[in-house]
Amino acid sequence: MRSYRRFRVALASLLLLATLVLASCGQTGSQLVEGGPRAWVGGPPDGSEVPIGEVAAMCHAFARGGVSQIELFVNGAFANRAANPDAANEYFTVSLSFETTGPGSYVLHCRTYDGDGGMVQSDPVTVRVTGEEPTPTTPGEEIATATPTSTEEPPTPTTAPPTPTGTRVPPTSTPIPPTSTRIPPTSTPRSPTGTPVPIRIVVFEVSRSQIALGDCVRFNWTVEGPASAIFFDDEGVTSPDSRDRCPPATKEFELRAELNDQVADRATLTVVVIQPPEDTTGPIITNVEPQPQLRVVCVGKYCAADDRYLDIEATVTDGSGVRNVQLYHTAPPSRGEPEPQREMYGNFTRSGGNVWVIRYTPPEDFYAGIIKFEIMATDDSPNLNTSWWGPGTITIQQGIG
Repeated sequence: MRSYRRFRVALASLLLLATLVLASCGQTGSQLVEGGPRAWVGGPPDGSEVPIGEVAAMCHAFARGGVSQIELFVNGAFANRAANPDAANEYFTVSLSFETTGPGSYVLHCRTYDGDGGMVQSDPVTVRVTGEEPTPTTPGEEIATATPTSTEEPPTPTTAPPTPTGTRVPPTSTPIPPTSTRIPPTSTPRSPTGTPVPIRIVVFEVSRSQIALGDCVRFNWTVEGPASAIFFDDEGVTSPDSRDRCPPATKEFELRAELNDQVADRATLTVVVIQPPEDTTGPIITNVEPQPQLRVVCVGKYCAADDRYLDIEATVTDGSGVRNVQLYHTAPPSRGEPEPQREMYGNFTRSGGNVWVIRYTPPEDFYAGIIKFEIMATDDSPNLNTSWWGPGTITIQQGIG
C-alpha cells in the first residue's frame, strides 16, 4: 500500500511538471513580433484521425526578407525541422514528419524563423490516434497487484510507453542535426498562439483610366499576406509591383493573388481607349503657286531655257497623312479635233512640311493656247480618300526668233 501511495505522489509531480513546461512553451509561441514572420499548419486537417507511426505535417512559412527555417513541435516538444534552401525566399513550404506512439491526441505547431532570428508559432492543429489511451506509469516502479485490505481502490495495471526512437528529417541544402524525439499522446488542448495573415490586395491603381489609341498607361499594386503567386493580366509577376500596358482597345485588366493554386483575392480595372473618328474626307489643297497671271510657258525653237517649264507648288494637309499628290492637264482643243481628255501628267514631291512641288514642261505637240490643269491628293487613311483642286490655267506661247 505504501508503494501505491508513493506511485500516486510521483504521478502527481510528473503531471504538475508537464503542466508547467506546456505553459512555458505556450507563452513563448504567443509572443508575436510586429511585422515579423508568419506560420500556419497546412495539414493534416484539425480534428482528423492519423495512424500510429510516422505522420507527415505540412508547414507553411512567410517572413519579410526571407525564411530561415521551419520547426515542427508536437505536444509542446520539438519534433523536426527543415532549413530553407533559398534563404532569400519569403515563402517556404515543407513536409515534416513525426511519430505517434499510441492512441490519444497530438497537438501540432509550426514555427517560422526569419533571417534576423524572429520567430512565430502557428495556431494549433489537433489530430488523434483512435483506440484506448493507456494510463501513464513511472518506468521501474513496481505496481501492486494483491487484493487491497482497505477501502482504497488499487490502481489499474498499465503498460509503459514504448522506448523512444529517432525522428526522420527530410534532406535539405543546410545540414540539420539529428533529432531523437518521439511524441507521446496528450489530451490537454493548447491555446492558439498565432493568427495566419490574410492575403489581400490593398492597392490596385492605373495612371489613367481613359486614353487615346496608341497611348500607354502604368498599373501599380500592393499585396499583403503570404501569397504564393501573383498574376497581372495573366502574367506571373514578382517585382517591381508595376507594369506598363498600351491597349489597342478598351480592356479590363485583372490582378489576382493566389495561395497554393487557389485564388485568395482579385481586383479589376478597366481602361477605356478612345478610337479616332472615321476619316471620310480627302486632303485640303491650298496656296497653289504661281499666281494665274504668271503661269506662262514658252514652246518652240526660240524660247529661253528658263521659260520652257513652270514649277508648281501647293500646300496639302490631312489628319491621316498625305499619301500622294498628282498633276493632271488637258491640252487646248485643236480646230476640227475632238475635245481633248484630261490626262495624268506626273507626281508631286514633298519639298518640306506640307509643301509639294512639281516641274511642268508642256509636251512637244502642245501649241499656243490655254492648258487646263488640276491637282488630285490622296490621304493615308484606310479609305484612301481623295480631293481635287482646280482647274487652273497655264498660258502656252510660241517662241518667236
